[in-house]
Amino acid sequence: MVKQQIPRLQVALDFENLDDALAIAKEVAPFVDILEAGTPLIKSEGVRVVQRLKEAHPNKLVCADLKTADAGYLEVRMAARAKADIVTILADAYDITIKEALRAAHEFDVEIIVDLIMSRIPSKRLAEIINLNYKDTKIHYALVHSGLDRQASRRAPLSELESIARIQNHPRLAVAGGIRVTDISQLLAYPLNIIIVGGGITRAENPSDAAEKIQKDIIKYFK
Repeated sequence: MVKQQIPRLQVALDFENLDDALAIAKEVAPFVDILEAGTPLIKSEGVRVVQRLKEAHPNKLVCADLKTADAGYLEVRMAARAKADIVTILADAYDITIKEALRAAHEFDVEIIVDLIMSRIPSKRLAEIINLNYKDTKIHYALVHSGLDRQASRRAPLSELESIARIQNHPRLAVAGGIRVTDISQLLAYPLNIIIVGGGITRAENPSDAAEKIQKDIIKYFK
């Protein structure tokens, strides 16, 4: 039996202003593995924010949360040229769009997360796309994601996570959506590779303390 690896912690920098994102990134960088250029940040400031985060933190992975719905090759190429390590694609995009994203991922050596945020039945959609590929490049991660506008009624995406985890040969799993410090122990019961926290860190009274607490809880679980 393969031992589960310790999940990486990703902070979602869902700001409108680059300076705000850089300030929080500097605070929490010692305690996270991946810095996410959030969708609002990229829409407000442009894909250049990815490069700015990478320049400020060259030893961290940077995720470009593009949520690409079309032009898969073009958008992944843009993110890769801005020094992204990981790019998000909507799982409900056309299959050809996901394949084109994988083609760019293969050419530019980046990883692809398919974001199930829009999927009515996430497990069904993932089963449909799980074997899409370009040459030897397949989907790297599946993200089980409760969107911001849905979190009032469904704060954490645990029911979807359970059904996704039952799919045979699923990609590595990521989870996001209203995750708080107190949710970590419950989430770690699942075979996760990335835990994404946004406001639970960035809107905390002390973001660095919140990030450090989550990091310690993750490490502690695997001791």
